[in-house]
Amino acid sequence: MFWCRLGQVNKMAKPVEFRHFTPRNSREDLIRKLEQAPEQHAEALLEAYELLQRMHEKGLIGVANGLLCASNTVIERVVDVASSKEAVTALRSLLMLGNLLNGIDPDELHSVLSGGANKPPSLWQIWKRATTEDARRGMATAVSLLNLFGVALRKQKN
Repeated sequence: MFWCRLGQVNKMAKPVEFRHFTPRNSREDLIRKLEQAPEQHAEALLEAYELLQRMHEKGLIGVANGLLCASNTVIERVVDVASSKEAVTALRSLLMLGNLLNGIDPDELHSVLSGGANKPPSLWQIWKRATTEDARRGMATAVSLLNLFGVALRKQKN
């Protein structure tokens, strides 16, 4: 039994031939794919042609071409505008306003704007609402905003 196994071990595997890798001609592959494309993608190609035509009619291709030709100038102008004090202030203000609006319950806002009741509230009910802590906080904020706008308008006149 030992010798039998030893005899099997002596049978050696045949070496594999060494093959040189030759890449396919990518140009021929691209040409073949291009020739098959109109058949495989006919509907998409027609839509792409229609889109190009509409963009041409609206002048968008010319605008895109001009933007690409003057890309450095356009980028410099956009950066100048975006980094200006006015743009930074406007962005900060919009972010603060967005945070404030995020805190408002949409259902309550809808009920306030839709009128809520058929009959308008009495002056006494309005007075009671106006004297709540939240209403006074809102009025104080509104008056402070009016003051800020007044200061800005005064600076703009000078």
